Amino acid sequence: MMSKEENKTNLIVNYLPQTLTEEEFRSIFLSIGPIKNSKIVRDKVTGNSFGFGFVEYESETDAQRAIQTLDGLPLQTKRLKVAIAKPGSENIKGCNIYVRNLPKHYTEKELNEMFGKYGKIVNSRVMIDLQTKESKTVGFVLYDTKEEADNAIAELNNKVPPSGTLPLLLKYADDSKKFRQPGQIQQQVQQQPSPPQQQQPFSQGYASFGGPRFPSPGGPMRTPAGNRFRFNPIGGPTNNPGLLNYNQNSFVTNNLGINAQGLKQENGGSSNVIFCYNIGNDTTERELWTLFKPYGTVLKCNALWDAQKNQCKGYGFVTMATWQEAAHAIQELNGYYFKNRPLSLSFKT
Repeated sequence: MMSKEENKTNLIVNYLPQTLTEEEFRSIFLSIGPIKNSKIVRDKVTGNSFGFGFVEYESETDAQRAIQTLDGLPLQTKRLKVAIAKPGSENIKGCNIYVRNLPKHYTEKELNEMFGKYGKIVNSRVMIDLQTKESKTVGFVLYDTKEEADNAIAELNNKVPPSGTLPLLLKYADDSKKFRQPGQIQQQVQQQPSPPQQQQPFSQGYASFGGPRFPSPGGPMRTPAGNRFRFNPIGGPTNNPGLLNYNQNSFVTNNLGINAQGLKQENGGSSNVIFCYNIGNDTTERELWTLFKPYGTVLKCNALWDAQKNQCKGYGFVTMATWQEAAHAIQELNGYYFKNRPLSLSFKT
């Protein structure tokens, strides 16, 4: 039986956006190869993401490829950190601190200013009441090491914070059932790295494709939200010859281990919806349709939209007419540089 020290198929993924769903998380890593399971770690009471999760691949080769491909890639305002999930040990336990009696007006900025003096903060959170939108006066701070967490507790526990009226109550988060994280997950959260200067997850050399704009052939179709438009290419013809003139089969097969046969085995030929990650914040549904049109009939494009920032979240979905067309598009476009970003494509699960 393989020991924990020998398990190199289980990955920890840090710096996940708070809005990332389980389906989107799984789809990102399915673009590399078959996975056994995936999970975003969440608070059991609020359901809020702790900002990291785990992915277990079926093979060590795919796990290593996922690290090489996805580590350091931007996703919304974050930059993913992907690494082998190491088994817990005593010297890395207790990095997560639960904090009570925070001043009502404290945000994560004030929390970081107060706790940042004692070490490198990996993640922090002030818990917000979903109905009132006000602080619950509790939160948590994740440090890079247990020693840093120990120092913070020693210095701040039972101390009144600046502009506060009550002394802070601090304890290790794994001592609180309310904020307990499954297993030993809090032990492996890592410090946010600087953007890589030399490492490139994908091979360079493909021309940047900006996605030419052109009048909508079928016109926009309103979504239930009313404020966004979903592009419907079926409404009329278009003339867009010579859009893509490259062949990337060898790159996809050799570097990402993805081919039409593997895609069929993973999805059983039942899905024709493609999850598209790393499309950028300025991509429109019309541009997605333009990109995928050479590979078959595009039934629908949906670029996920951030209503507050009024921009794309950096990922979306494309529905092809058949599974074969979707598989062909994935095989051709996965890893292709679109607007100077390497696309990551997989079937929607």
